[in-house]
Amino acid sequence: MVQELPDLQWGPSIAIGDSLVDAQHQRLFEAFNAAVRGHAHGMVQADADALMAELIVYAREHFRDEAALMRRLPIDPAHRDMHLRAHARFEAFLGEARAVAGEQPVDVMLDVITFLGQWLLHHVAGVDAQLGHHIQALASGDPTPAGDLSQLRMAEAVNQLTETLVQRSFDLLRQRQQLANLQKLHRALLHSGDVLIQSRSEQEMLDSLCSKIVQETLFHAAWIGRPGADRPMFDVLALFGEGVAQVHAARPRLTREYESSMTVRAWTGEQLLYSNDTLADPLLAHWHEGLAQNRWLSALAVPIKRGGNIWGVLTLGSPRRGTFDEQTVEACARIAALLGHGLDELDLKARIQSLQRAESTLARTDALTGLPNRLAIEEYVPRAIERARRHGAGLAIGLLDLDDFKNINDRYGHEAGDALLRDFALRLRGGIRGGDFVARLGGDEFVCVLDDLGPDDDAATIEAGLSRLHATIETPFELGAGAQATVGMTLGLALYPHDATTVGELLRRADAAMYRAKLRKHDREAWWCFAGAAA
Repeated sequence: MVQELPDLQWGPSIAIGDSLVDAQHQRLFEAFNAAVRGHAHGMVQADADALMAELIVYAREHFRDEAALMRRLPIDPAHRDMHLRAHARFEAFLGEARAVAGEQPVDVMLDVITFLGQWLLHHVAGVDAQLGHHIQALASGDPTPAGDLSQLRMAEAVNQLTETLVQRSFDLLRQRQQLANLQKLHRALLHSGDVLIQSRSEQEMLDSLCSKIVQETLFHAAWIGRPGADRPMFDVLALFGEGVAQVHAARPRLTREYESSMTVRAWTGEQLLYSNDTLADPLLAHWHEGLAQNRWLSALAVPIKRGGNIWGVLTLGSPRRGTFDEQTVEACARIAALLGHGLDELDLKARIQSLQRAESTLARTDALTGLPNRLAIEEYVPRAIERARRHGAGLAIGLLDLDDFKNINDRYGHEAGDALLRDFALRLRGGIRGGDFVARLGGDEFVCVLDDLGPDDDAATIEAGLSRLHATIETPFELGAGAQATVGMTLGLALYPHDATTVGELLRRADAAMYRAKLRKHDREAWWCFAGAAA
């Protein structure tokens, strides 16, 4: 807050003698007093915007009416020319002031309004006062007032001094705004690093980056795209902001019609491009209507590299002209490079996870047969028992051993024996149900787990399935060099929860059942034996 000053009072002593112009001067005093009160008591942004709009309308109407007045009366040409030059200079930096103030907080905006009001007050007290002398002299019959020239020059000098001070203030405000914008970009750059580190997926990374850029910088739209795999149109991978309708309305394509598109040129040329005034850029003429409608007055497109190759394009839109100075462009390039590093990091993580999965699979896979191995058995069986317990289902665990396999190795060699085991594993896997599990325990021993057995799956049902399984191995095995061999097999089965409820006990009972079946392999009726059957 600042100390409140008394309001400026307009009175007849500063009237110029024209009722319309005098009424406008009163409006100026009211606007200036409102700005001063805003400094003292605070003002919301909407009221500051309204005050700026009022000042702009006032200047336009006041200058128009004064010019009409000077054309209507035989005003001294030197005064008229100086007066109109002052109007033109003020109108030039009025637009500049509006652009600068629109990017500032409300207290700075009030400073700008106060500067403008001061200029107008100097104009009223100096140049307009001289106009009033002319009008009064003409009314009294004296067409050439004396002593006018020196006062006129002094008034013009005061106006020019005020203009210089205001211009320097604008320059400082621009520098301040550029610094603030750059600080926002650097914060976005830092936050982008956090986004890339914390993102768990590619889509989350792209969406979060676009939203961070728009929420924390001078840009009001950001999108990331790349040409489709089987079509020239760019796919929109991520999109955020106010001006996104521009992207949907004119999605870039790798066609001649779109070859001047900034996004397309950034992709094909693999280079950063920007325009500080898109509506004056002849290369963007095809899109001027949409750019104006969506307020993309400045735009930048920067390639995103992934794995060393161009992967996409980040395009940014700003609602103000002249957004991209050297430091801003550099910061945008760093954001795109950081995104590329983040995508590379995701790819590296994916490759590591893929290798880990492959290593995990290899660690649990029998190298000879491709079946799960002993480690996989130790992990699978407890989970299968827990599932059966939760679902109130049953399961059967079987230990299977080939009959007289040693004779195959002794007669045909270990390579032939290995070939038989590989073929046997394929047939065994093809003979079980899709949801069942089969693994190689070692040598010619295998484990089978028949999962999800219902209450109606009695021994007869299981035996019917085992008979079908046996049929898959009845065909002789090819051992190479024209040699063939047949093998038998013996299976011991333990049922959960009928025979046991723990892994160790189920496996022991299945092993005992297989041993009993082995002892009677020459006179047994079946090649399997249930653990619950009498010895």
